[in-house]
Amino acid sequence: MDGRGTFLFVFRASPDVDHMAPLAWKLLKEGDEVHAVISPGYEPEADHRLELLRGFERFHIHRIDRPAGPRWLRAARAYLRSTLPYALALLRRSGARVVAVEWGYGLPAGYDRLRSPAGAVALLRSFGRSLLKARSDPQQVRSNFIVSARVLGVPTVCLPHGLNIKFDNATNTQLLEMFESGSLEMKDRNRFDAFVFNTEFHRQWFLNHAGGDPAVMQTWGSLRWSPEWFDVNRRLAPRFEWPEDTDRVKVVFMIPKWQNRTRVEEAVDLVLRLQELDGISLALMGHPRHGRKSFGPLLEEPGFDLDRVHDVTGQSSVSLIDACDVVIDVGSSIGLEVVMQGKVLVNPAYIHEIKTVFDTIEGASVTVQSADEAVDYLRAHASGRPHEVPEEAYAELMRQMVYGSREAPFDVLEEYGSRVRALSRS
Repeated sequence: MDGRGTFLFVFRASPDVDHMAPLAWKLLKEGDEVHAVISPGYEPEADHRLELLRGFERFHIHRIDRPAGPRWLRAARAYLRSTLPYALALLRRSGARVVAVEWGYGLPAGYDRLRSPAGAVALLRSFGRSLLKARSDPQQVRSNFIVSARVLGVPTVCLPHGLNIKFDNATNTQLLEMFESGSLEMKDRNRFDAFVFNTEFHRQWFLNHAGGDPAVMQTWGSLRWSPEWFDVNRRLAPRFEWPEDTDRVKVVFMIPKWQNRTRVEEAVDLVLRLQELDGISLALMGHPRHGRKSFGPLLEEPGFDLDRVHDVTGQSSVSLIDACDVVIDVGSSIGLEVVMQGKVLVNPAYIHEIKTVFDTIEGASVTVQSADEAVDYLRAHASGRPHEVPEEAYAELMRQMVYGSREAPFDVLEEYGSRVRALSRS
């Protein structure tokens, strides 16, 4: 198929690549051209998803902080590439007809009318900020390309950098305070041409509580867990060998985001119970955005013994899940990967204050209400009685979380591809 368009993606970190690379792959596979801007601090060479994209002739990587040359030259080059003028020049040179960025804030109000005094002030502020924050703000490169797209009249699409499986109005303490005070307002997101959600519930939340524009807020489903990409991603992920040769049950505990209304003491207590439990081999996985810092309260607990667990932070979650038997996860979307791989998900619902999809679909996970129940299940698993997800529970999980509340079969990749191509022609 001949190329039909040119698209530019801004990648900032591994989770962005995880959820945005499938669309780039879809476009490249069908003959389109893709430019990938890699923000400072991320190494694309070690990423198996970007390695797949590099196999396409029409794929171009633009690193903000290129490693070649003397240190002073690298720093100067990285600074210049982190400014608004560079983004404007690259966007114009690439000929991209759509700019895709990860979820986050949009443009300030002045950009509603760019050719007005307010628009001129907004643009000058963006220019000045790009010079002052070029190397210190991890979001600056993203901001530069949003502004550049508005100046050049190129449509922008804001794509999910994760999957929200939570059904509460506020997923963290900061959002809860804003929600209760009535100060929640996110109309800046309406200044994208499309602000995309995986799930219809999350879209409705924005419409009801954050001033979302129904024409901009759109539910396209989950790229990351669309069945076609799921198979590709699992095949490409680097193989992970469990840190010890054992016939014990291999258990991964995914460290939660502590600020996401997590009952910290309960979570720490569960890890302490698990590290003492015979019959399991326990690994701890820190959050991909925060690394070892994710351990937080655990490292402050005198009873926590790192020598009794395996620290697998930084490993591919896909490969890690493939190598284990059971995953214990506190309210994150990685639970979907667990279920789709046919492994057992233990959902310690008592550890967080938020209702998730795994609390509402019976049988999709092993939902426990105490550390004792978690231990009881692991002992049952070790004795040869693993949990199996019913077909109807699996189908409902896919309908809500992957297909955007649409009935199967639904081609998520085709939905995204056709939508961004339509934007490129607008």
